[in-house]
Amino acid sequence: MKHIVLIKLKERTSQNQKRVMDILRKMDQETIPYVSSFFVGADFLDSPRSYDILLEVELNKEDLERYANDPFHQKIKQEFALYMDHSVTIDVE
Repeated sequence: MKHIVLIKLKERTSQNQKRVMDILRKMDQETIPYVSSFFVGADFLDSPRSYDILLEVELNKEDLERYANDPFHQKIKQEFALYMDHSVTIDVE
C-alpha cells in the first residue's frame, strides 16, 4: 500500500522546500527497515491548488500503525513541523 502525504509550508520558498525534503530524506530502509520505499518531491508549478512537498511511503498495510508510531518517524515530523502549515494524507492499496 502507499501512504501519501502532501505538505503545505508556512512560507513557500525553494530553500524551505529543500530543507523539508532533506529532513524527510533522512527516512530510508536503514532507519525504518519495514518500509519498502520512500519518495520525496517538491511541487514546481506553484498553482493556487498546489501543495509544496510530497512524501510517498510504500509499506504493508499491517505496518501502517507501526510506521505512524515509529520513534524515528516521530522525530522527523518534529523536525519539519517548524516549516509546515498543514498536511493531508491518503492511504491507498
